[in-house]
Amino acid sequence: MLQIDNRVVSVTPAKEGIVVSLREAGFFRSGSTQLSQQTLPVLAAIVKIVGPEKMNIRIEGHTDNVPIHNEKYDSSWELSTARATEIVKLFITKFAIAPNRLSASAYAEYFPTASNETAEGRAKNRRLDLVILNSTSDAGVPTPSVVMPEGVPSATAPR
Repeated sequence: MLQIDNRVVSVTPAKEGIVVSLREAGFFRSGSTQLSQQTLPVLAAIVKIVGPEKMNIRIEGHTDNVPIHNEKYDSSWELSTARATEIVKLFITKFAIAPNRLSASAYAEYFPTASNETAEGRAKNRRLDLVILNSTSDAGVPTPSVVMPEGVPSATAPR
């Protein structure tokens, strides 16, 4: 897949399944849910592999830590939510994935995979993750490959 060679798509094993990360630069227009031209063929290739297997898929929206405010979205939460649900809708309508196999989650800037201190790091954090869940996964837990930023309490931390 050419997009993997160009580092637009990455595939990573995780405790709960396989994480297919789609970089914003390759799939969405900045600050928007509008899909780029290369999105459908890449998603079609992914669906061709996972569709027949009946695995559940959690679509996760992620952003960097730069505040967003445009005519459509007041926050990174809204943008990351809209992107995740846009892909859920596409999987149902275009690729006929059963809705009960899909879930959408939005994490905004709170689960970065790189530092937000550099433009390159922020670009890596603006992504959509397709988490192809194994049968023992808890669909509500974010992928373990991300690190909680300082100052944000984890769900398992004592209070």
